[in-house]
Amino acid sequence: MANIIKTLQEVTMDNQAATAIGGDDSLTFSKFWSLTDRFAGGLQAREITAGDAIAIRLSNPRAFLIAFYGTLRNGCVPVSMPTDYHTDDIIAVLNETGCDAFVTDETPFLTILNRADETRVAITVDCDARMGVTLSAFLDNDGMNSAGSRTGIDVVRQSDSDRGLIAYVGHDDGEPLGVTYTHAALAGAASVGRSILERDGTQCHLGSLPLSNPLELMYGTTATILDGGTYLPHPQWDPETVQSLCYTDRVDRTFVSPSQYETLAALEIDADETVAVLEPTTAALEEHEDAVTRLRGRPETGLTHVRTSATADTSPRWETVPMVESCVLEDGADGELAVSGPAVMDSYVGRPALTDETIETNDSTRWIRTGVTGDEPALSQPGDTTNLADSISS
Repeated sequence: MANIIKTLQEVTMDNQAATAIGGDDSLTFSKFWSLTDRFAGGLQAREITAGDAIAIRLSNPRAFLIAFYGTLRNGCVPVSMPTDYHTDDIIAVLNETGCDAFVTDETPFLTILNRADETRVAITVDCDARMGVTLSAFLDNDGMNSAGSRTGIDVVRQSDSDRGLIAYVGHDDGEPLGVTYTHAALAGAASVGRSILERDGTQCHLGSLPLSNPLELMYGTTATILDGGTYLPHPQWDPETVQSLCYTDRVDRTFVSPSQYETLAALEIDADETVAVLEPTTAALEEHEDAVTRLRGRPETGLTHVRTSATADTSPRWETVPMVESCVLEDGADGELAVSGPAVMDSYVGRPALTDETIETNDSTRWIRTGVTGDEPALSQPGDTTNLADSISS
């Protein structure tokens, strides 16, 4: 069973006094585990049980992670969404996924509760509770265990194929677009992410991207925490802070968007071993002369390809990341690159036709179309499954 909460429990027992979430309001693994326990207890007290969906729309990374892992501890399904989703989008998400609870920093939210068919509880962070309950009040309970113990022995078990995360990633024809992942996909992404982040000693991952980005959540933050490392929130991104942290060697890795990297490059930040640029797979492929690590991926596919200074010296191609395979679907003029790996999506939420268009199944292997033509010379060819953990970690 690939339940990442069991892994988090084991890591917590081995690293109780270590810092799980850094920053001004840091949390040790022991304290963080206790707070996820209390969040699960708050859900149970309101008769929200395994399989129920919990929506999370937060810009506060610390609160987001308490809600995310606390939801999983109770066997429920976290539903993340970008903070630029406003009233109509949020209502659509809540109704489409049938969320029983809504964790939010959106104010006011009474209209949302009135129009959300199944949402019974609003949990507020950094805003007026009004018709809801503040996160601090929600966490004011004895947790999951009847004896008030924080041992975590009551972690709800889920199978590999059960839903582990629903991440809303944008819009499709004006409507919110969500991607569903299984528990196996969450575990697979964490495993790949740990190999990407691999270095000697304890890791510190700087959160330059929002946690509503599933690639940041699954491959950066979760992979770091499940490896006993520290996630350092950076909710109000600014290049000067990144520059300072890189110069003082206080972080080992941060994922940034292409535009964020352009800003960092303009400051002439020498952080090639720390910064990894996340680029969407469907973007035009370009040759990069800089030595920074570049990762390609989409929410549907997970991280799929990598290019580093080490690989650029030996090959002009983008290489596949560990455990990812690629093939060319020969159903078009040039064929279309498709990928398969441990962290590909299970489906789109409420979009069966779009799911069928995006996923091809061949000999029980699920291939996700990337939208990139298969003869693109900058991509690795079918069958390439190079493990680049050593070169990525540099």
